[in-house]
Amino acid sequence: MKSDAQELPNITRVLRQARTRCDTAHIPGFTAAFGERSAPGITQEETARLAGVSRRWYNQLEAARPANYSDGFLCAVRRILDLTDEEWHIVYHGARGQVPAAAPVSPLTALLPQLIRDLVVNSHTCLYVSDHRWDVLASNAKNLEIFPWMKYGINVMEWALCWPEARTQLIDWKEEWALPMIAQLRVHAEQYRSDERLQQVVATIRSDSVARKLWDDPALPSMTHPASHRPRRLYLPRRGGQEFSVRFLAFTPMELPSCRLMAVTAAQSV
Repeated sequence: MKSDAQELPNITRVLRQARTRCDTAHIPGFTAAFGERSAPGITQEETARLAGVSRRWYNQLEAARPANYSDGFLCAVRRILDLTDEEWHIVYHGARGQVPAAAPVSPLTALLPQLIRDLVVNSHTCLYVSDHRWDVLASNAKNLEIFPWMKYGINVMEWALCWPEARTQLIDWKEEWALPMIAQLRVHAEQYRSDERLQQVVATIRSDSVARKLWDDPALPSMTHPASHRPRRLYLPRRGGQEFSVRFLAFTPMELPSCRLMAVTAAQSV
């Protein structure tokens, strides 16, 4: 006779194992949101909150019950539980009945000069390059120490403005992060009206109920790029509930004037 464990659906087995081994220290802002954790593991309730859904909705996924699970929700679960590529394919195929699509790749990626790419990858400073749509073209290990989600190829604006885990990591999310970033996005959206990918990013952000309310906020500042003199606070992986402050410096590569080389200064404890 087979044991109950052997009869578990693949999704259930994979997600339970992932939650059990999950090191919450790697999740920025987890300690501030849920308190100190001395042992590995994350509950269904915590996973659901970080993914921005109800525990009931997450439980349906883990129980392998058919439902209309969005790509955004599934991708959030992938990042929160740090699923391996094999686990991700099992969960996505089990939930959607198809293999997951690759993350969008900016056509400017191929045009990024190799010397600039090498500069980013080999630098000991936190650097990344994004295009005018905020799709990431290159990033380095130091940057992933602050923003681990970048390894998944997520658009910067979409992550910061739409994903619930961003609101867990980014302190004073609305005033320090969301309003300045939406202001920058609106400038680009008007400048590149015929750019389909950028308009897709705008549509994704406006489809989020929280971000949509800020789109026409009367307090929206006039900004075209991050202000280097204005620090922003956030939580870092493996730093518990300690607050840190970072500054962003934006540079324009002359060979790709629509792109930005972003330097994030060393995080300072608040």
